[in-house]
Amino acid sequence: MRKILDFLIFLIFWNCAFGQVESNFPFRLNLATEAAISGINVGLFLLHPALRSNLAVPTGDDLIGFSRDDLFVLDRITYRTYDYCAERTSHYSMIATLAIPALLAFEVKKNKPLAVMAVMGIETYLTTYLTITTLKLISRRPRPEVYSGNYNPVGYRGIESLNSFPSRHTALAFSAAGFVHGYYSTISDKTLLSKILLISTYTAAVTSGFLRYYSGVHHFTDVLAGAAIGWSIGYVVPKIHMKRQNNQTTINYDINPMHIRIAVLIN
Repeated sequence: MRKILDFLIFLIFWNCAFGQVESNFPFRLNLATEAAISGINVGLFLLHPALRSNLAVPTGDDLIGFSRDDLFVLDRITYRTYDYCAERTSHYSMIATLAIPALLAFEVKKNKPLAVMAVMGIETYLTTYLTITTLKLISRRPRPEVYSGNYNPVGYRGIESLNSFPSRHTALAFSAAGFVHGYYSTISDKTLLSKILLISTYTAAVTSGFLRYYSGVHHFTDVLAGAAIGWSIGYVVPKIHMKRQNNQTTINYDINPMHIRIAVLIN
């Protein structure tokens, strides 16, 4: 985590100081935006030790009496028991989803725009991870295994058994989908690669989220909340990095014996 933060800070300051990218690239880094995002993430990171030490954690014996009747009606209807193979598959599906946005490098080939994209990507994943982890520590919601009706406290894993809400795997997967969507919603020229990436990322994210539910690791509402939070963060990060328009108008003219052309360019 520390190495990721150090690398992110290096990229931010390098681009803000020296990273003027070509005018047609729609995203920029600026110190105010990066300081705000970094401040939020540092605050969340520093909050975690206090949450872990001060919030009460029930023991395994405290959870013996939990039943499905205690669940929200949607979670009670959609309840699933644990499936190891589905859980492992969901893990690898999430990793694959996180890797898909790296294919944007084939469209963003200049070094400086690539660095801007790298910063936005790291900010997306880091903010999503820290936000979901904070919510997990606050909610302390037991995983579906606790509501099985024959829960054995011998298998109690402490805080890990209480990390159900929201789903972190789902949130990270959908943050990738939101990031790709946010990027392409800003780009005017759509290519075949853009369509492939959008479809692939959403398909992988939905698959990852479904498997987290199907494996019985998370309640259905855990997955829904994770998807909503992750997608929102992924979509918003590119938007808040959009280049500001200065509303200056430049008139270029070209006069020759054959025709007269006047072009008005608004920057």
